[in-house]
Amino acid sequence: MTSYEWLSLIASFGSLLVGAVAFGALAWQLILLSRSTAQDHDRRRKQATMEYLTANMDRRKALFDQGIPIERDHEAIAALVSLSLSGDAEATKLIAAYLTTFNFLAVGAQSDAFDRDVIDEAWGGLIISVWNNYRPWIEVQRQEHGEPRVWENLEWLASKMTPRRSVVPAGGSGNLPPQGQPMP
Repeated sequence: MTSYEWLSLIASFGSLLVGAVAFGALAWQLILLSRSTAQDHDRRRKQATMEYLTANMDRRKALFDQGIPIERDHEAIAALVSLSLSGDAEATKLIAAYLTTFNFLAVGAQSDAFDRDVIDEAWGGLIISVWNNYRPWIEVQRQEHGEPRVWENLEWLASKMTPRRSVVPAGGSGNLPPQGQPMP
């Protein structure tokens, strides 16, 4: 082999090495960009969730002022449900507006627009309680309208929430009932 051939071979391997290093650097930058994009998406999803929850605090307050009982007042909710099922159109509209707020939250969680962990941390017990308390009303609505999918997103979301008080703590200090159960 001549010196020209040796130099050509060395130059070829050198350019191959430079290309491989450049490809590796580009691949590393793409991985970092992908991680950064995923982190940004996660942050924005959490921010959107908090904004929705905060905005709905005002909506819930307005519905409370109109007659929706607080989420854990089982007797008042049962009375409202009974009123609606006996034909009171205003009670029916009030319950439907209230449940729709939670159903939209659930749709956002299912579509990955809202962060399920943030929802669970902020309103998980509340969502479980809402589902448990209004489930009889929802089941009647499903039958009456022949639509088994009515508020199915709320049902899905409630099933994904983590119960916080499934048993009363030992030692007699359990002044809070299990979630979804009336207070003594």
